[in-house]
Amino acid sequence: MRHKQLWRLSAFALIAIAVLGGVALAKGGFYLGMHEGDAIHLAEIVLRMADGQWPHLDFMTPLGVLSAAPIALFVHLGFGIGHAILLAQVLVAALLAPFAIAVAWRRLDGWLAYGFVGYVLLLCLALVHGGDSASPSISMHYNRWAWAIAYVVLLQVLIAPRGRAPGAAEGVATGLGLAALALIKMTYFVTFAPVVLVGLIARRWWRALAVALFAGLAVVVVVTLLAGTVFWRAYLSDLVVVVLSATRERPGDAFADILGGSGYLAANLALIGVVILLRKAGHMTEGLLLFLLYVPFAYVVFQNYGNDQQWIVLAFLSLVALWPPDAAERMFGLRQAQWALVAAGVLAGAGYASVQSLVTSPFRHLALSTADMRPLIGLPGQDDLYASRSRMVATRANVALDGPEWRVASLAETDSGTEEEDAPTTLPGGEVLDDCTLQGGFITWLAAAAGDLERSGFAGKRVVAADIYGPFWLYGDLAPVPRAAPWYYGRLPGLKSADYVLVPQCPVSSKARRKFLQEMDKAGWSGHEVRRTPLYILMEMSASVSDGNARDAK
Repeated sequence: MRHKQLWRLSAFALIAIAVLGGVALAKGGFYLGMHEGDAIHLAEIVLRMADGQWPHLDFMTPLGVLSAAPIALFVHLGFGIGHAILLAQVLVAALLAPFAIAVAWRRLDGWLAYGFVGYVLLLCLALVHGGDSASPSISMHYNRWAWAIAYVVLLQVLIAPRGRAPGAAEGVATGLGLAALALIKMTYFVTFAPVVLVGLIARRWWRALAVALFAGLAVVVVVTLLAGTVFWRAYLSDLVVVVLSATRERPGDAFADILGGSGYLAANLALIGVVILLRKAGHMTEGLLLFLLYVPFAYVVFQNYGNDQQWIVLAFLSLVALWPPDAAERMFGLRQAQWALVAAGVLAGAGYASVQSLVTSPFRHLALSTADMRPLIGLPGQDDLYASRSRMVATRANVALDGPEWRVASLAETDSGTEEEDAPTTLPGGEVLDDCTLQGGFITWLAAAAGDLERSGFAGKRVVAADIYGPFWLYGDLAPVPRAAPWYYGRLPGLKSADYVLVPQCPVSSKARRKFLQEMDKAGWSGHEVRRTPLYILMEMSASVSDGNARDAK
């Protein structure tokens, strides 16, 4: 009977991958409904990696190598980036499916096993990050992949398997899963690995722990052999830059709000309720582990754009799998099973919108109108990733209104200029730039700037932007800048290797532009203006080595 369920789970997983992956691929490309800027960021990372570059070594990013490697693989094989994204999702789902099936088969009964496997695969194959979003997007695909892996790893310690304790196979799954989290997005590894360790020790699963450590170290050895020991130092350096970044916007609500704010209170209280119910029902270790996951869950949600509480389904499945008996003892007038029903209802209500968005996203993508769609990337052969033309050309800007007629004496600042936000943005020569931020039309801006550079005699040159991103080489005959950052977090990535610095007149991020120019000034770089247009100021940089602080002097 148990083996029949294993075969049924396997067939279910195969059908789920075929349906969700097939529906996504049936469109003939990837059609974005939002988050075009994030797609450009991903495209630069993928195309660099497909060309043989390594993250952290050849360009700066806090994302791990596995966050884009599956997509880069298919681009390297000759697929356009749109199809490569969709095929990579199918590949990730296919690789993770055996682990999800195995852990569900040994721990969950009936529809719970199918629900767990189905949701893990859904996280791999969806075309939106979650929340209540209705438009297809590839933004933060790595968060979905990481959550899918985390589900498998966490369920292995949250619920004990039937029969004997986990052996070598589950130890391998745990070790490989945690290693994958570290190489996708370090946040997941740092937050969940300690809880997994506590779970293995609390349950005295020594063999699984030893094998997990061995499997994780094996991954470290393989990556080190491929990329060298310097890879890990470079990865750590990129993470430190992000942690200390003054330009990185908070992805959503404050951490304190996610821990106890009203928008998250229902699900959080339900999680605490599950902990209490499980421990009162005798599931002491399970309750302890869920309690220890409260802060890690909140921190991962805090780190992810949209603050989607993706842990809800895992908590719901764990509660139902360990449903407390209908004992006569009452708490505040209700028996334990009745309180469990309340907690399950709250979790279901809190998580419904996100699950519904994920489930329907491939079908919404298939039904999306293509009449207004145009290729997002300007490179030959990369014409299967599309975005709305109206969104791409709708260039808008946020310009500060200033001048004597706007000033009110009673509202004048008493400590003007002390805050970094209030500091003017100045070029190396001292010229103060206008306060302007681009609010839309990012692709139009990149294509217009790249086209102007190409026509003005700068074809083939390496141009780094004093902005949050500036992959001009995706839109014209320009070269990618070695060691540049596809998304700017701080310092001066790529400046040493660049031929020119392009300072936007109206950047995507005025904070990033100001920080980049301030870092240049601190490091002793000076600039010679070679071209000025309404779009940008192009400068050739040099460093004053005699100052002793221009470490990247050419």
